[in-house]
Amino acid sequence: MTARILAFHPGPGAHHRGRIPAVVLPVSGPSEARDWPGDEKAVARFLGGDPTGFEQIVRHYSGMVFSLAARLVGPWEAEEVVQETFLRAWRGLETFRGDSSLKTWLYTIALNRAKARQGTLARMRKVFASRRAAEEEDRPWPGEEAPDPSASPEEQTLALEQRTRLRRAIRNLPEEFRHAVVLRDLEGLSYDEIARVLGVPIGTVRSRIARGRAALLEELS
Repeated sequence: MTARILAFHPGPGAHHRGRIPAVVLPVSGPSEARDWPGDEKAVARFLGGDPTGFEQIVRHYSGMVFSLAARLVGPWEAEEVVQETFLRAWRGLETFRGDSSLKTWLYTIALNRAKARQGTLARMRKVFASRRAAEEEDRPWPGEEAPDPSASPEEQTLALEQRTRLRRAIRNLPEEFRHAVVLRDLEGLSYDEIARVLGVPIGTVRSRIARGRAALLEELS
């Protein structure tokens, strides 16, 4: 998939921290850039007045945020969620206390922005549903394997149908189950990280994942 570059628009009153960097999309996880200094140093650099600290945060985590957003609202809308997530992070990084990892903090923001985006999409869906839904089904999700070129047409058609059924089943899950399942089974977060992102006890996380998985199995059986 070709990388895309998104530019931020910080709005009035935000220029004292410097220019907000562009986001390069998409990649499936944290960047392996050699200049990544780690969460603590990047945050300290930014809060100390060096905007390159935030540039490093964006480049390291933008792919991860895009991946989560795409699985919750679809690739078309994920770019908006990424924009909003890092804009809010840029404005609110002073409030980051390190009680959780920076990754978990960003996931929390992204999840909240995705929820807000889902509300907007629900209001728009009646107008654009048929055309947009068809385009979404054809666009790969982050981390999905490309179709096997050596497969027969029948096998490729079957694989596409299975992928479409799984996507629809995930989207049809109740929101609390969908978020937990996506964070665990698609994004690979630990139960503790999911509990922090969702703001619920670990026991609740385990219950939601178990019930979400059961609902998926029933839907796909």
